[in-house]
Amino acid sequence: YQRRVREAVVSTQSTGLNSKVSGITGMNLNETVDLLIQRALFAEAEGLRKEFKLSDRKFWWLKVRALTKARNWSELEKFAKSKKSPIGYKPFVDACLENNNKAEAVKYVEKLPREQQVDSYMDLDMPEKAGEIARLSRGSEELFDRILSQIGPQNTVLRDRINAIRNNS
Repeated sequence: YQRRVREAVVSTQSTGLNSKVSGITGMNLNETVDLLIQRALFAEAEGLRKEFKLSDRKFWWLKVRALTKARNWSELEKFAKSKKSPIGYKPFVDACLENNNKAEAVKYVEKLPREQQVDSYMDLDMPEKAGEIARLSRGSEELFDRILSQIGPQNTVLRDRINAIRNNS
């Protein structure tokens, strides 16, 4: 694939993409695909995926990570809506959180199974929303116990609100 990348660099000198593809030789396939996606060279990344038979799951992992590293939130959202994710939507939430974008992470939480939604809302510092989801879930007592253990005993006001949600179920 390194030969193909070098050929792409040479062919792009006439198309004006040279600055975007420079510096990508000498990397492994995953690093190359990651860098192409970060530089918004999606067709080139897709070409490598097809040529080297990267699985959908692997490519989706790479693309989610690369788009969040590049902080390309609009493209990430478009990608998430393109088809059903073969990796689920928890990697989208986690990658957004790793890149300090809680508002973006919230968009993907609702696509998760309820138990993962509870955990994700706790990661987003939204315990009341986690409580609302727990109230709707089977096994809600266990979920409420997890929420309360993460809040801790010192935050009595928040504990009381979560218990009120629990008791309204």
